[in-house]
Amino acid sequence: MLPQDKRVPIRLILLILPILLLSPTLCIPVRTESVEEEQWSSFWLRQAQDQLRERLARTRDSITDGRRARNVVMFLGDGLSIATMTAARILKGQRSGGRGEEAQLAVERFPFAGLSKTYCLDEQTPDSACTATAYLGGVKTRSGTVGQSGGGEQVDSVLQWAQRGGKATGVVTTTRLTDASPAGAYAHVRRRGEELEIARQLVEEEPGRAMHVILGGGLGKFANERSDGKDLLAQWRQSHPNGCFSRSLAELRNCSNGTGDLLGLFSDNHMSYHLAASREQPRLSEMAAVAIERLEQKSREAANGGYFLFIEGGRIDHGHHETRAGYALDEMLELDAAVEAVAKMTDARDTLLVVTADHAHTLSMAGYARRGTPILGMDEQQRDVNGVPYSTLNYAIGKWQSLDKEGRRESPARTLSPTSYTPSYIHGRKGVHSGEDVAVFAMGPQAHLFGGVMEQNLLPHLMGYAACLGSGITICNHDQDTVADTDADGVGDQLRVT
Repeated sequence: MLPQDKRVPIRLILLILPILLLSPTLCIPVRTESVEEEQWSSFWLRQAQDQLRERLARTRDSITDGRRARNVVMFLGDGLSIATMTAARILKGQRSGGRGEEAQLAVERFPFAGLSKTYCLDEQTPDSACTATAYLGGVKTRSGTVGQSGGGEQVDSVLQWAQRGGKATGVVTTTRLTDASPAGAYAHVRRRGEELEIARQLVEEEPGRAMHVILGGGLGKFANERSDGKDLLAQWRQSHPNGCFSRSLAELRNCSNGTGDLLGLFSDNHMSYHLAASREQPRLSEMAAVAIERLEQKSREAANGGYFLFIEGGRIDHGHHETRAGYALDEMLELDAAVEAVAKMTDARDTLLVVTADHAHTLSMAGYARRGTPILGMDEQQRDVNGVPYSTLNYAIGKWQSLDKEGRRESPARTLSPTSYTPSYIHGRKGVHSGEDVAVFAMGPQAHLFGGVMEQNLLPHLMGYAACLGSGITICNHDQDTVADTDADGVGDQLRVT
């Protein structure tokens, strides 16, 4: 045992040690280089190319696919979480008279699937602008930014790569054409709300003015909402003298008889939900079919043949923001029908189909409901600790909590309907995005590269590889890549593009 006079210094040391360890001068400094580097396109482009090389090396010995994609069709379900897909599948089956769980979505026949990490430069849970810049441009950026890096550099999209590669191109959406997701294909703005500027870029600048098919909503951004004196519709007609402009399904069908470029604006704002739309509004599957037919026609005139088409089911997200699961699920089934239609119209031997989402939503499917329970309803046997029944689908945050006048939770049974609000736990002004990974499905040439977990900004590089687009590694040049000699640790350097 130490003498009394030896114990005091030890106690002092024990008291002082935590202070010394927490002192800023002794803490291990946090690296700020990568944070600064992430502001620039070069960081994300280099990262994506490195990850592409890793995937090629990993699959080289197990999968051989020498096919080049002549065409690429990218489907985007805005806000399409995995829970949304599951619930929509059940709804699809129940609408067909089955119990539901055994039904199948079109993407379930795709041979390869993966997960995409959706965070953006400054947020764990992203918005649709920064994600569009990632999955179309290959660069992660700040929330609210479209087609620019965090440092303000212009980011070109895979659609623009396709145009430079001599391919026909198009965009189809159920939202305003100037909304964040479709804008990621052609626009460059610091704030996604600059939709009048986005509309101008679509008509006046590359790659927008060179697109052969443009179908969606948002007429107001091109016409009556403008205060700059520009008549963008007149400009488009002047730039596309053989083009066809449509405002309804009937007019779109009439346009299909021609050979010129297509511009369709079917609503002043977003297109109506399918459940609330008039018969004069084309469905997403109908727009997709017209787009494929016209792009196939145009691709025969293109320098290198083939096309790139971006198709968005954009109102899935809006249904979730309203916390009306019935709308969101129906919009998902509209996207499902579009995937089905395009898959039937194309050949998997030369067309790469990719289906993914930009971000998820907080919809959950919970409890122990019996098989065949209406997915938009409830199993009355499922009750909380107070004996109050609860619905199968719920949101974490939303408008309606199913409370009585005393603020106690009550059964939502009397209120639930295919278009009603869905209960939520936390009271918010609207439903919010969630930050979990989203699914990726692929079929066609080089589809095997889309398996596993990936950064969202890798997606355009994978499509570029398959179709020989962009300035990175492609199936057309990867035989020129070299692998450095194994180093002293037995680990080879990364592949390099020559």
